[in-house]
Amino acid sequence: MITCKCEQCGGEFPMSDTLRVADRILCDACCEQALADQTAPRPNLERQFDPTICANCKRDNGTTELPRLAGLPVCGPCEAFFRNRPFPVWIKAALAAVIVLVAVSLAWNLRFFRAYLAFKRSFVCFAQGQPEAASVQMSSAAACVPECQDLHTLATYMQGVTLLYQNQCAAALAKLTQCKDRLPPRYGVGSLILQARSGAAFDAKDYDGFLVAAQTLDQQAPAVYMNKATLASALACKYAQTGDAGFRERALECLGQAKTLARGDPQFQEYETRIRHRLHSRQILTPEEFHERFPDGWSEQKEE
Repeated sequence: MITCKCEQCGGEFPMSDTLRVADRILCDACCEQALADQTAPRPNLERQFDPTICANCKRDNGTTELPRLAGLPVCGPCEAFFRNRPFPVWIKAALAAVIVLVAVSLAWNLRFFRAYLAFKRSFVCFAQGQPEAASVQMSSAAACVPECQDLHTLATYMQGVTLLYQNQCAAALAKLTQCKDRLPPRYGVGSLILQARSGAAFDAKDYDGFLVAAQTLDQQAPAVYMNKATLASALACKYAQTGDAGFRERALECLGQAKTLARGDPQFQEYETRIRHRLHSRQILTPEEFHERFPDGWSEQKEE
C-alpha cells in the first residue's frame, strides 16, 4: 500500500483515500472543507488510485504496482475474471431466443426465397429461347406463393406461350385469354392471342376466322414478316377452299412482301414452301401432314 500526506492537515492516509484538488493532495475531510468555501472558484477534483491496490477486490500488493486494465490497477485473478467473464444467464437466454426467432423466420420465409429464385430463372430461360423451362420455373414460383395473383398470371402467360410454341393453339388461346388486361403491354398478350386465335382457327378448319385473325395481326404490325406470311397462308386457304383467283393473287402478293422482309430466314422458307404447295394443289395440309407426304421437300418442278 502507498500512503500520502495531506497537504492541508498533515495527516498520513492511504493513497486511495486522498484526492487531488487543484494540484494539492487532500484527505476527504479537508477536501470537503475546501469545497465548502463558496467564494473560491470550484477546483478540479480527481480521486487517486493506489497502483498497488486492486481496484476490484482491494487486494494489497505491497509496494509493487499492479498491471492496469482500462486505466485501473487489477490483480491477476481479477484481470482473468474481467477478460474471461462469463455471459449472464439472461444474455444467453436472450441470444437463444433470437436464434430461435431467426430460424423460424427463415423457415417461414423460405418459400419466398424459392419463389424469387424460380422467378429469376424463368426469365433467364425465356430470354434464352427456352419457353418450356421458363414455364416450369414460373409455375414453381407461383406454387411457392399461392396468394400472389401476379405470379399466377405470369405462370399462366408462360404456359400459354409454351403451348403456342408447341402449336397447341386452342389450349394456348385459353391460357392467354386469362392474362388479357392483367399484364403490361410489353408482354404482347394481344398479339399472342391473335396468333393463337389464327392457329386455332386453322386447326378447326375455320378459314374465315383464320383470315380475320391474320388480317388483324398484319394491320397491327405490317413490318413483321411472319404476320405477312400468316396472312398469305390464310388467303391461300381461302383460295383452296373457294377457287377464287383473287385470293390467290393476294396470297402471292403477301408472300412476296414477307419474303422481302424475311431476308432469307430458314423458318420462312419452310413456311413459304407449304403455302406455295397449297396455292398449286388447292390442298390444305397441316405441317405434320406436309412433312409426312414430302419428307425431302416439295417444289413445283418436282410436282410437274
